[in-house]
Amino acid sequence: MGGRRVPIETGFRRWIRIMQAADDPRPHNAVKVEAMLRLAYGHPYPPEVGADRQGAVDAALDFLHFNEPAPPPTERQRSKAGNRTWDWSYDAPYLIADFQREYGIDLTDPALDMHWWRFWPLFRGLGDSSLTMTAMAARGADPSEYEGDARRRLVERQRELALPARTEEERLRLTSLLWGLDV
Repeated sequence: MGGRRVPIETGFRRWIRIMQAADDPRPHNAVKVEAMLRLAYGHPYPPEVGADRQGAVDAALDFLHFNEPAPPPTERQRSKAGNRTWDWSYDAPYLIADFQREYGIDLTDPALDMHWWRFWPLFRGLGDSSLTMTAMAARGADPSEYEGDARRRLVERQRELALPARTEEERLRLTSLLWGLDV
């Protein structure tokens, strides 16, 4: 920022909290930005962060995304943008179990100080049969693309794995799923 290096927090727990804050529909964006700056740079954050907030936000987002530009969303991603397939708090037990089973890493160990750039590829690399990935796949699947028993099983699985609703739109979608409307 302003040609100066400013240290950034690198621990995976902070970046999960940043993602939780970003995903929360309740606070205004300004509150989310402030939360991200405090988590990414510490509180109180260095004066350079306050002097160049936009630069600090951009640097934090670059760090979050490994300093690589995000690929443009696919058509399927754009059409599914409103459907949450993951919730960091609600799905934590799946993630904890999967990291222990697949990598032998105990995410609950307070001494674990894993860098975000190690955690995120491990998260993304969980096997297709992991609890995390099967839950995300089921939640993101479109029942209209299935027929007969396959469709019935998918809808049943989606009901079992439904995330708690946070917005009115999500409440309507959840009610529809649970009561078999529009399915």
